[in-house]
Amino acid sequence: MKRKWIVEVIYILIGAVLVGISIADKKKSESEKPVSFEKPTITVMPDDVEKVSPQPTEEAGVSIPLQPTGEAGVSIPPRPTGEAEVSPQPDVSEKEPAVTETPEPEKTTEEAGKMPGAIEIKNENYEKYENKKYGWWFSRKNNHIPSGSGEPFPIEPYSAYYLNTKAEEEDKVIYLTFDCGYENGFTPTILDTLADKGVKAMFFVTKSFIVKNPDYVKRMKEEGHLVGNHTVRHLSSPSLTPEELEAELREVAKTMEELTGYQIDPFFRPPMGEYSERTLAASKDMGYTSVFWSIAYYDYDVKNQPGKDYVINHFATYHHNGAVALLHNVSESNTQALREVIDLLRAEGYRFGMLTELTAEN
Repeated sequence: MKRKWIVEVIYILIGAVLVGISIADKKKSESEKPVSFEKPTITVMPDDVEKVSPQPTEEAGVSIPLQPTGEAGVSIPPRPTGEAEVSPQPDVSEKEPAVTETPEPEKTTEEAGKMPGAIEIKNENYEKYENKKYGWWFSRKNNHIPSGSGEPFPIEPYSAYYLNTKAEEEDKVIYLTFDCGYENGFTPTILDTLADKGVKAMFFVTKSFIVKNPDYVKRMKEEGHLVGNHTVRHLSSPSLTPEELEAELREVAKTMEELTGYQIDPFFRPPMGEYSERTLAASKDMGYTSVFWSIAYYDYDVKNQPGKDYVINHFATYHHNGAVALLHNVSESNTQALREVIDLLRAEGYRFGMLTELTAEN
């Protein structure tokens, strides 16, 4: 009897051990399974629209819609850092501590991408401004008289310009501006030509252009050009609330600083030239100057280019003092004609100005 009891106890112990091993193996197997997470909700403005069709305007006159944007990968160059070198001072009995540059404090989320002098943007502060959408247009004139505009209300009080109305006849000036929604292989050549000719220009960039081409943007700044804001999604400004428009502009400015180390210049080109009194008031309060144009032609369709000769002849026919010229960096015709356009305008007595002249105090 005693032996039978001992045998039963042994069987019970063996069973318990086997059960324990089974449980341990199960836990180990579960622990080795990959952990899956739900895809987080992205609260920043999306930039994954491959192409946004230009929106035509019903306004009379000439309306030049802008080129769509495109998404691409990210290449982040390292930001240079360094310490200030201090030369040893002669005849100093006590060793002075080494002097190093004081790093700038990191910007908070609230400050990132915000222009100096910008005020807080709240929707309710702009209810007094009409939000009727207008599409920018202008009328070309002969004899090199400045183009007329289709302003339904004066735009200069909102820090918005389409030409330099104060340009002096003895100081003829023209401003070259390029809208950069995406890269089509011509931007390096455009920059080469500007560098060879000693001309400064302004480039309005979208977020996706910065993300895909941070080195081009860095080159623009390093070679003395201005780089302005063309928003994240290239949407009609009046379709956005002031807070949404601010988010678009701040996201572009933040991206540029993060990927290039340079701050964006405080100039804004409204996508498709669409604006309202409210959007101009809000963008001014965000610290931006809105820039339209007085010379433009249909150059943005990469499959239907006007041709090199057309571009040269257009500038020869319609150049005028104080003009802001709208060009697109995706245009092969612009790229081919740029060198001769610069030579032509210089032969007519023009210099190439910077848009900061529009906002400089007299």
